[in-house]
Amino acid sequence: MQDNSNSYHLIFQTDFGYAGLIFREKPFVLSKILLPRVNKKLLLSSLEKAESVKAGSNKNARNVSESIIAYFKGKTVQPCWEWMDMSQLTALQKTVLLAVADIPYGETRTYKNIAETISRPRAYRFVGTTLAKNPFPILIPCHRIVKSDGSVGQFGGGSEQKRKMIELEAGR
Repeated sequence: MQDNSNSYHLIFQTDFGYAGLIFREKPFVLSKILLPRVNKKLLLSSLEKAESVKAGSNKNARNVSESIIAYFKGKTVQPCWEWMDMSQLTALQKTVLLAVADIPYGETRTYKNIAETISRPRAYRFVGTTLAKNPFPILIPCHRIVKSDGSVGQFGGGSEQKRKMIELEAGR
Protein backbone atom coordinates (compact mmCIF):
# COMPACT_ATOMS: atom_id res chain seq x y z
CA MET A 1 0.00 0.00 0.00
CA GLN A 2 1.32 3.43 -0.92
CA ASP A 3 1.88 5.97 1.85
CA ASN A 4 0.01 9.15 0.96
CA SER A 5 0.82 11.03 4.18
CA ASN A 6 3.15 13.39 2.31
CA SER A 7 1.15 13.50 -0.90
CA TYR A 8 -0.45 16.54 -2.47
CA HIS A 9 -2.83 17.25 -5.30
CA LEU A 10 -2.86 20.07 -7.81
CA ILE A 11 -6.11 20.74 -9.68
CA PHE A 12 -6.07 22.77 -12.90
CA GLN A 13 -8.40 23.57 -15.79
CA THR A 14 -7.92 22.25 -19.32
CA ASP A 15 -9.99 22.70 -22.46
CA PHE A 16 -11.58 19.32 -21.61
CA GLY A 17 -12.41 20.17 -17.98
CA TYR A 18 -10.68 20.07 -14.60
CA ALA A 19 -7.73 17.68 -14.32
CA GLY A 20 -5.32 16.96 -11.52
CA LEU A 21 -2.01 15.55 -10.38
CA ILE A 22 -1.06 13.69 -7.24
CA PHE A 23 2.56 14.12 -6.25
CA ARG A 24 5.05 13.88 -3.40
CA GLU A 25 7.85 16.29 -2.61
CA LYS A 26 11.50 15.89 -1.55
CA PRO A 27 12.23 14.45 -3.98
CA PHE A 28 9.44 15.41 -6.33
CA VAL A 29 7.66 12.38 -7.72
CA LEU A 30 4.45 12.19 -9.71
CA SER A 31 2.10 9.48 -8.39
CA LYS A 32 -0.94 9.86 -10.59
CA ILE A 33 -2.66 11.98 -13.22
CA LEU A 34 -6.39 12.54 -12.91
CA LEU A 35 -8.18 12.85 -16.26
CA PRO A 36 -10.41 15.87 -16.87
CA ARG A 37 -13.90 15.97 -15.42
CA VAL A 38 -16.75 18.27 -16.38
CA ASN A 39 -16.46 20.31 -13.21
CA LYS A 40 -14.07 20.72 -10.33
CA LYS A 41 -16.53 19.31 -7.79
CA LEU A 42 -16.67 15.97 -9.64
CA LEU A 43 -12.88 15.78 -9.78
CA LEU A 44 -12.50 16.61 -6.07
CA SER A 45 -15.18 14.08 -5.21
CA SER A 46 -13.34 11.29 -7.02
CA LEU A 47 -10.07 12.42 -5.45
CA GLU A 48 -11.48 12.31 -1.92
CA LYS A 49 -12.78 8.77 -2.43
CA ALA A 50 -9.48 7.44 -3.75
CA GLU A 51 -6.74 9.33 -1.99
CA SER A 52 -5.93 10.97 1.33
CA VAL A 53 -3.95 13.89 -0.04
CA LYS A 54 -3.98 17.61 0.62
CA ALA A 55 -3.95 20.51 -1.81
CA GLY A 56 -0.49 21.73 -2.68
CA SER A 57 1.69 23.23 -5.34
CA ASN A 58 5.21 22.69 -6.57
CA LYS A 59 7.23 24.06 -9.48
CA ASN A 60 7.58 20.62 -11.09
CA ALA A 61 3.88 19.85 -10.59
CA ARG A 62 3.00 23.16 -12.25
CA ASN A 63 5.32 22.30 -15.16
CA VAL A 64 3.56 18.96 -15.65
CA SER A 65 0.14 20.62 -15.39
CA GLU A 66 1.17 23.20 -18.01
CA SER A 67 2.19 20.37 -20.34
CA ILE A 68 -1.18 18.68 -19.86
CA ILE A 69 -3.03 21.97 -20.44
CA ALA A 70 -1.00 22.40 -23.65
CA TYR A 71 -1.86 18.84 -24.72
CA PHE A 72 -5.57 19.67 -24.60
CA LYS A 73 -4.83 22.63 -26.88
CA GLY A 74 -3.33 20.27 -29.48
CA LYS A 75 0.35 20.19 -28.47
CA THR A 76 2.49 17.09 -28.03
CA VAL A 77 3.65 16.16 -24.54
CA GLN A 78 6.64 14.08 -23.48
CA PRO A 79 6.70 11.79 -20.45
CA CYS A 80 8.87 13.10 -17.63
CA TRP A 81 10.20 9.63 -16.76
CA GLU A 82 12.45 10.81 -13.93
CA TRP A 83 9.41 12.11 -12.04
CA MET A 84 7.00 9.23 -12.67
CA ASP A 85 6.67 6.77 -9.78
CA MET A 86 6.32 3.34 -11.34
CA SER A 87 7.27 1.44 -8.21
CA GLN A 88 3.80 -0.11 -7.91
CA LEU A 89 4.03 -1.69 -11.37
CA THR A 90 5.48 -5.04 -12.43
CA ALA A 91 8.28 -5.23 -15.00
CA LEU A 92 5.82 -6.47 -17.64
CA GLN A 93 3.37 -3.63 -16.89
CA LYS A 94 6.23 -1.15 -17.29
CA THR A 95 7.09 -2.75 -20.64
CA VAL A 96 3.50 -2.20 -21.81
CA LEU A 97 3.53 1.45 -20.71
CA LEU A 98 6.89 2.07 -22.40
CA ALA A 99 5.55 0.58 -25.65
CA VAL A 100 2.46 2.78 -25.47
CA ALA A 101 4.59 5.86 -24.74
CA ASP A 102 6.35 5.27 -28.08
CA ILE A 103 3.15 5.72 -30.11
CA PRO A 104 3.50 8.98 -32.04
CA TYR A 105 1.06 11.84 -31.53
CA GLY A 106 -1.90 11.46 -33.86
CA GLU A 107 -1.49 7.71 -34.37
CA THR A 108 -3.29 4.77 -32.80
CA ARG A 109 -2.44 1.13 -32.19
CA THR A 110 -4.51 -1.86 -31.15
CA TYR A 111 -4.22 -3.82 -27.94
CA LYS A 112 -2.95 -6.67 -30.11
CA ASN A 113 -0.27 -4.42 -31.69
CA ILE A 114 1.07 -3.60 -28.23
CA ALA A 115 0.99 -7.27 -27.18
CA GLU A 116 3.05 -8.10 -30.27
CA THR A 117 5.42 -5.19 -29.61
CA ILE A 118 6.23 -6.57 -26.15
CA SER A 119 6.72 -10.07 -27.65
CA ARG A 120 3.59 -11.43 -25.98
CA PRO A 121 1.22 -11.71 -28.99
CA ARG A 122 -1.58 -13.36 -27.02
CA ALA A 123 -1.41 -10.94 -24.08
CA TYR A 124 -3.77 -8.31 -25.50
CA ARG A 125 -6.10 -8.67 -22.49
CA PHE A 126 -3.14 -8.11 -20.19
CA VAL A 127 -2.34 -4.97 -22.20
CA GLY A 128 -5.92 -3.76 -21.69
CA THR A 129 -5.82 -4.50 -17.96
CA THR A 130 -2.49 -2.70 -17.61
CA LEU A 131 -3.75 0.35 -19.49
CA ALA A 132 -6.89 0.46 -17.35
CA LYS A 133 -4.55 0.99 -14.38
CA ASN A 134 -2.23 3.47 -16.16
CA PRO A 135 -1.35 6.03 -13.46
CA PHE A 136 -0.13 8.56 -16.04
CA PRO A 137 -2.73 8.98 -18.78
CA ILE A 138 -1.84 11.66 -21.31
CA LEU A 139 1.89 11.36 -20.52
CA ILE A 140 1.58 7.67 -21.34
CA PRO A 141 -1.07 7.95 -24.06
CA CYS A 142 -3.29 4.94 -23.41
CA HIS A 143 -6.06 6.79 -25.26
CA ARG A 144 -4.17 5.95 -28.48
CA ILE A 145 -4.99 2.25 -28.06
CA VAL A 146 -8.11 1.10 -29.89
CA LYS A 147 -9.83 -2.21 -30.49
CA SER A 148 -8.91 -4.34 -33.49
CA ASP A 149 -12.18 -3.35 -35.18
CA GLY A 150 -11.17 0.33 -34.93
CA SER A 151 -13.69 1.26 -32.22
CA VAL A 152 -12.29 3.31 -29.35
CA GLY A 153 -12.97 0.85 -26.55
CA GLN A 154 -12.91 1.73 -22.89
CA PHE A 155 -11.05 4.57 -21.18
CA GLY A 156 -10.76 5.93 -17.63
CA GLY A 157 -12.24 9.25 -18.74
CA GLY A 158 -14.99 7.55 -20.72
CA SER A 159 -15.22 6.45 -24.34
CA GLU A 160 -16.45 9.88 -25.47
CA GLN A 161 -13.42 11.63 -23.96
CA LYS A 162 -11.13 9.07 -25.60
CA ARG A 163 -12.77 9.67 -28.98
CA LYS A 164 -12.37 13.45 -28.56
CA MET A 165 -8.68 13.05 -27.64
CA ILE A 166 -8.05 10.90 -30.72
CA GLU A 167 -9.86 13.50 -32.86
CA LEU A 168 -7.86 16.33 -31.25
CA GLU A 169 -4.64 14.59 -32.22
CA ALA A 170 -5.92 13.89 -35.73
CA GLY A 171 -6.61 17.62 -36.15
CA ARG A 172 -10.37 17.19 -36.52
